[in-house]
Amino acid sequence: MATWKGNNISVSLFGTSHAQRVGVEICGLPKESFNEQTLSEFLKRRSPSNASFSTKRIEADIPTFLEGVENESVVADKVVAAIANTNVKSGDYTSLLGKPRPSHADYAAYAKDGRTNFSGGGEFSGRLTAPLCVAGGIAKQMLEKRGIFIHAYLSSVGGIKGKSYKTSVIMQEDFSTDLSFPALSQSEKMLERIDLARKNGDSVGGIIECIVFGMPAGIGAEPPCGLEGKIASLLYGIPAVKGVEFGNGFDLADRFGSTANDCFVYENESVKTLTNRSGGINGGISNGMPITFSVAFRPTPSISKPQQTVDLLQKKPVEIRIEGRHDACIVPRAVPVVEAVAAIAILDEILS
Repeated sequence: MATWKGNNISVSLFGTSHAQRVGVEICGLPKESFNEQTLSEFLKRRSPSNASFSTKRIEADIPTFLEGVENESVVADKVVAAIANTNVKSGDYTSLLGKPRPSHADYAAYAKDGRTNFSGGGEFSGRLTAPLCVAGGIAKQMLEKRGIFIHAYLSSVGGIKGKSYKTSVIMQEDFSTDLSFPALSQSEKMLERIDLARKNGDSVGGIIECIVFGMPAGIGAEPPCGLEGKIASLLYGIPAVKGVEFGNGFDLADRFGSTANDCFVYENESVKTLTNRSGGINGGISNGMPITFSVAFRPTPSISKPQQTVDLLQKKPVEIRIEGRHDACIVPRAVPVVEAVAAIAILDEILS
C-alpha cells in the first residue's frame, strides 16, 4: 500500500491493475457531505468510454464505500472505498515473462525485489488513478463549497499546441460546458495526431495545464514544505508524469527579473498582481491570484511496434511486441486525475 501524507489528510492506494479490486483509504477528511452522482460523473471523465484514442479495457469504476461514509457524508476519520476490476486479461502478458517492457517500471521492480511477472502495470499502473480520483473527487467537492474551483485541460498533445494560460486569458466561465475532449482549442488536430499514432502502433504524450480559481491568499508554508512542493509531490504520483512547472515555469529562466516579476496593484481594495507569471504562489504560499501549473506526460510506453529488451531469465537480448489493450494517448484521461491530486493537496493546506 502506497501512502501520501499531508498535514491533515493521508491517502493510501491499494490493489494492482489485474487484482480483484483497487481502492483507496483516506484519513483526515472533514466530516461533510458530498454528492455521489457528481463523484460518479467525475470518475467517468477518467474512464476510456470507448474513445478512439483509449484502451478497450472498459471498467464501470463504481466505488463501493466500505468504511467512513453514510448517506453521502463522511462520518469517520477514515474513509475506505474500493473499485472492482471486472475486465482483466492477464493472458495478454504471458509472452512477457522475464522480459521488461521499455520505459515501464518492470526492470526497476525486478532490480528491487526480483519479480519477473510483468502482467499489466501492477501497482505502478494507471489503473490506480481510479481510486485516486475517488479521494480527489470528494476533496474537489469540499473545496467548491469553500469557493475554490479546479479546472484542468489539454494545452498540447503530440506537439499540437492549444490554448494555454501562458499566452491567453482563461476564465472560469471557459469551463462551463462539458468538454467531450478536454482541450480549449485545437481539439480536432490533437485527435488527428493521436489517431495517426494509433494507426502506426505508436503513442503520443502531451501537456496538461491546471488553474485553481478562488484561492485565497496566505495558504501554504515556507519551503521546503510549501504549496508548490505539496502539489508537485502528488502530481509525480501520477504514472507517466515527467515534468511539473508552476506559472511560466521554465520560460522564466530566459527572462530578466524586470520582465519576470509580477507587480502588485490594488483592485477594489484587494491586492492583485498585474501578471501571474509566478502561478499564484510566492515562497510556497498562495498570493490570491489563480494558481496555475502545467504537467508533462510522456507517451504511453505500451506500443505495438517491435522494441528491443532483454530476457532476464535467459540473460540474452530479445525483441518484443506488446499485445493487449492500451491507450494511444493517456493524457486526455489524465485531466481529471490532475484536478484530483491538486484538490487533495490544496484541501490539506486549507484545513491547516
